[in-house]
Amino acid sequence: MKRTFALSITLGLFSPLIVLAAPNISSVVPTTAAAGVAVNLSASVNSAIPIQRCSLWVDLAEIGEMTVIGGTASRPYTFSSGGSRIAFVFCRDTSGNMSAGATTAIEVSGVTTVSPPLSTPTPTPTPTPTPTPVPAPVAEPIIVAPTPSPDAGKLLKIVCPAGADINHPCHAVYYIGNDGKRHAFPNSRVFFTWYADFDTLQEVPLETMSRYTLGTNVTYRPGVKMVKFTTDPKVYAVSRGGVLRWIRTEELAQAYYGNEWNKQIDDIPDTFYTNYTFGADINAVSDYNPVTETANSTE
Repeated sequence: MKRTFALSITLGLFSPLIVLAAPNISSVVPTTAAAGVAVNLSASVNSAIPIQRCSLWVDLAEIGEMTVIGGTASRPYTFSSGGSRIAFVFCRDTSGNMSAGATTAIEVSGVTTVSPPLSTPTPTPTPTPTPTPVPAPVAEPIIVAPTPSPDAGKLLKIVCPAGADINHPCHAVYYIGNDGKRHAFPNSRVFFTWYADFDTLQEVPLETMSRYTLGTNVTYRPGVKMVKFTTDPKVYAVSRGGVLRWIRTEELAQAYYGNEWNKQIDDIPDTFYTNYTFGADINAVSDYNPVTETANSTE
């Protein structure tokens, strides 16, 4: 009987060679913390080949090496301020194979230093007398296309204040869209589907960043990776505009991403479920083309 793609992901029915290819890493626990109080962040690590090194990442920054004992990688960490933070564990085995665990949203209680969206107060206008309306001739409406923001395409982050540690909100990276809004990258995995490095990233004062209204989060670039949610076994291809399309069989995934297709799947935390919408299922190879999808998605 033919297995569905969802079933194979759930039961882990992969060939032994693929299972041994890279470490299997869980999401980070705990998912809550308090600002100013040290918490031991850890993840389960399962690998057929000895682990060489695991490191903890918070937001888009590497915090440092973790201690790996009995299949658990752990490292104490202190959040300096409250808010919603993101963490994951990245490991390398002695054969050079690498993998990253599921990105986890951690809610930190306490004072939030910077809480988007930032906005500049708008002065209250002085009331003016209302003129007597004069009937005007009815004319056809003139539709004017919106003018793209002159800052569209920029990568921005806030200049960090003196003494800011690695988990300060000033490390958040934003993309300025044609709508003139700043769109946050939820984590490094999403960022690196769009960019190879941070060479074009600009640092701006807090006042400058506050001029941009906060928009929707950046989603995975179409065609680069397949994705799944941590509580949903279905594997999806990404189309333009953050539209997810269920890949119905393993054969289709292999046709798109090769024999090691299972290495091209990223887990999306349920926290970001609403960042995406869902399109038509993929039932045949001709229903989707990763190369074309990527080429047609430049922003």
